[in-house]
Amino acid sequence: MKKFLLLFLLTTVLMLNAQINLNIGSTNVGTAPISSFFSYSYVQQLYPKQEINTSSAGNITGLTFYLDPTSTINDSSDWTVYLGHTSKTAFTSGTDWIPASQLTQVYAGTVVKNNNRVEISLTTPFAYNNTDNLVVAAKENSQSIDINNFDEVFYVYPYTPNSTLYYKGDRAVVDPVAPPGGIRADYKSAITISGLTASSTPACPLMNYPANNAQSISLLPNFKWLAVSGADSYKVSLGTSAGSTDVINHQVVTTTNFTPSAPLNANTTYYLKVTAVSGNIQSSGCADISFKTVPPVPVNDACSGALSATAFPYTYTQNDAVSATNNNGFITICPDAMNDGIWFKFIGDGGQFTVKITMPTGSTFDPQMDIYSGTCSSLACVNTADSAGGGGAETMTIPTVAGTEYFINIGSYEETVDVAEDTFTITITKL
Repeated sequence: MKKFLLLFLLTTVLMLNAQINLNIGSTNVGTAPISSFFSYSYVQQLYPKQEINTSSAGNITGLTFYLDPTSTINDSSDWTVYLGHTSKTAFTSGTDWIPASQLTQVYAGTVVKNNNRVEISLTTPFAYNNTDNLVVAAKENSQSIDINNFDEVFYVYPYTPNSTLYYKGDRAVVDPVAPPGGIRADYKSAITISGLTASSTPACPLMNYPANNAQSISLLPNFKWLAVSGADSYKVSLGTSAGSTDVINHQVVTTTNFTPSAPLNANTTYYLKVTAVSGNIQSSGCADISFKTVPPVPVNDACSGALSATAFPYTYTQNDAVSATNNNGFITICPDAMNDGIWFKFIGDGGQFTVKITMPTGSTFDPQMDIYSGTCSSLACVNTADSAGGGGAETMTIPTVAGTEYFINIGSYEETVDVAEDTFTITITKL
C-alpha cells in the first residue's frame, strides 16, 4: 500500500511539473491569444521548437494565458482554440495564415479569468512531436467587447518579427478556413504549455543579429539575441573556426546584446555561439552561427585614390563599396549634395562619354552619381544623376574637353546622413 501511495504521489508531482513556462512574468499587453477590445478576433502564434525546449515529444494537456489583474473578459470569453505543427518561423504577409486543415481544434467553449489567468484544459491532448514548431491559434466569437484600462489585456512578450498574425473586427465571427487579411506582430502570448516536460537545461537563445551566414558585418557588431525564459545570464563565445573561442571565450553578460571590446578583422569569417545560464545550468547543444565581416576600405575610397579608366568601354564591379568611408564629410560641390563614396576618373578627348551605374538583381542601394572636372583639391561640378530609386540604374552623358580630367563620385544619395554604399557596376563608354 505504501509503495502504491508513493508511486501515486511521484506520478502526481511529475504531472504537475510537466509544463513549459514561456515569459509568464511579462506585463506588456497585446492582441494575443485573442482581442478583448473587438467583437471578433482570430490569432495565430508561432512557438519554435528551440524556444519550447521540451525534453521529448509528448501530449499537450492544457494552455494557460495571463492577463492584467484589473481587467475583465466577461464579453470576450467564447473561445475556439487550435494547435498544430509547422515549419514556418514567421508570417510573410497579412494573409499568410496557416491553413485550417493543418490545425486541430482542441477546445471550444467559455473561458473564465481565475487568479489573473485563463486556463484551458484539453479534453483530448494534442500530441506534440518535438520536431516541428508549434502553432497556437484562437478565435473569439462573442459579439460584445470588454472595456478595460487597456484596449487589450493579455500579456505578451517581444519576439522575432512577424511571429504573430491577428485579425480583429466587429463584423462577423471569423472562419478559420478563409480568414480575412490580418496584421503581423513582433510579440507572442506569455504562456504555460501543460503536459510537456521542460529540458533540464535552458533553451538555446535565438539570435536576432547577425543572421546565420550574414555577409558584410561591421567590425564592431552589436550581437543581439532573444531572452530565454528563466535565464539569469548568457555566455558569448566567438572564434575563427567552428566551435572555437580564440576571440571571445565564454564572456558572461546579463543583457541580451554584446559588442566586442576590440574591432574584428576585416574580410574574416567568424563563428558565434551564445548560451543561456539559469543558476549554474547552461544551455547545451547550441549551434554556432557564422558571419563574415566587411572587406577592407576600398583603394578608391577617396578622390586621391580614384581608379583610372584608360581603355573604353571601361567596366568595373565594386564589391567592397560597403566599407567606403565618408572621408571628410558630404560632397556639396554640385547643388544636390551626397555621400562621399567611391571614386573613378578619366581624361576627356573632346567627345561625349556615357557613365552608367547598375546594381545586381535584388539590390536596394540607391546611388547618386556626380561628375566633376578639375583636381581633387579644386573640383567643379559638371552634372548630377539621381533620378532612379533603390536598385535603379543611373546614367549620365557629358561632353568633354580634350585633356581635361574628370572625376566620378558614386555614393549614397543622402546629403545629411552617412549611409553605407553597396555593390554596383560602373560602365564608361565613348560615343
